[in-house]
Formats: sequence, C-alpha cells, structure tokens
Amino acid sequence: MVDSLLYQYNDTVIGDTMAANIIVDSVGIGNQDLPISFLQSKQIDINPILHSSTFNSDVITYLLLVLLGINIVIWYFLPDKFLSIFSLKPNSQLQRSVESSAKDLGVLIVGVFWINFILSTGIFILFILESFFTNEISGLSQFEILSYIFLFFCGLLLYRFVIIFGAATIFQTQKIMKQQVVLGRNIIFITGVFLVPVVLIILFTGSDIIIYTTIVIIILSQVYRLMLIVIIGKSNTIFSALHIILYLCTLEIVPVLVLARLIGNGSVI
Repeated sequence: MVDSLLYQYNDTVIGDTMAANIIVDSVGIGNQDLPISFLQSKQIDINPILHSSTFNSDVITYLLLVLLGINIVIWYFLPDKFLSIFSLKPNSQLQRSVESSAKDLGVLIVGVFWINFILSTGIFILFILESFFTNEISGLSQFEILSYIFLFFCGLLLYRFVIIFGAATIFQTQKIMKQQVVLGRNIIFITGVFLVPVVLIILFTGSDIIIYTTIVIIILSQVYRLMLIVIIGKSNTIFSALHIILYLCTLEIVPVLVLARLIGNGSVI
C-alpha cells in the first residue's frame, strides 16, 4: 500500500515537473499548444480605448478640472452667491433693497461665471462640430475652432448688449431691462455650471446620447428664458404682443439666422 502511494505521488510530481520543463524549455518546444490556466503567469497586453488622447484634449481636460474646482470652491465658501444664480423669478429685481443686495454676486464672481460659461460652452460646441460637422471643420485644429467659437461669442454678446441697452434707453424701461439681463445672465451661468461636468463625461466616454440630451436641456432652458421675457414684457402696458415678438426676433432670431448662414457658406467652401 505504501508502494502504491509512493508511485502515485512520484507520478504526479514528475508529471507536473515535466510539464513545467516543457513550458520553460530553452528551445520553446510545446509552449505554443499548451493551454494557459488562470493561475499561470503570462504577459497580457491591455490596450484601453481612448476617445481623446491628443495633447489638446489633455489641456482641455485640465482646464475643465480647474473650472470644476472653482465652481466647487464657490459653492462651498459662498453658497448664497452660488445659489442666487438659480433665482429665475421675473420679478427678482423688484424686491426690497436688502434682498437685492443679498443676491448681488459681485464683479469677481460674475467674471468667474462668465469665463466658466464661455469656456465650457465653447468646448461643448467643439465636440458637437467634431461629432456632426466633420467635413465642415476639416483642416482646422481644435484651438483654431475654439478661437472662432470664442470670437463668435464676443460678437454675439456685444450685439445683445447694444440691442438690450439701446431699447431700454429709447423706451425708458430700465427696470424691465434689469430683470431681463439678470434672468438671461442667471440662465447662462446655470448652463455653464451644468456643462463643465457634462463635457468632462463626454470627453472620456464619447457618448452621442449625452450630447443629444444636453442639447435638448439647453434648448428647453432657452425656451423657458424666452417665456419669462414675454412675461416681463407683458408686465409693461406700453408693449403689445407685436412689439415683444419683434423685439425677440431682433434679439434672438437674427443671430441664429446669421450663424446658420455662416455655417452654410463654410460648408460650400
């Protein structure tokens, strides 16, 4: 019985040793056909799918992380000012002076939120162009496209400033103008805060569904803003529905038509 056990032990040990010698043999005979178990060591190459692995995408990632950190700092140390941008009531500027001063963001915070909106929205538009308008932007680098987007933003903001303040000066409607400016500014700031984490997710996932969903949310926020502007305009008896429609067409529709025209000309070229 002892001899039988010794035979089985020797057969098992010698068999495993021979198999190991075959695998590590200097000639390499036999290690191509033998299966590799889970416990055996073998070099495995892992090639992750990188949706954006260029130097430009790294700069964009760091920039978005900085913006996200700034938003978190404002939210943590200045929660009242951060939450004040979510005040979307059309009569917010007709409150008492104490309440109005409490909701005053300050020049520094306003500047930070403006920069946050312009950068995050510009990068989001860049992703839209790269996903759906590849032929139109072929031959342009990411920084060149961002330069054109920021230039368009500056022109659009200047145009809106002239129209809004010009109409308020002509019709002597400074109070209504302040309500409209604060309302539009708050929605812009909310959009910028919302886009920073969303653009980061798009950068690492490349999901078109997230892009579509974000576009729908932005469109709905702009529709809501237009509805509140109509409510603000109707609160003044000197404006009829026709005046409000003409005003909104001049302020909102004309820039969209100009942008569509520019994109059309670019596609033809």
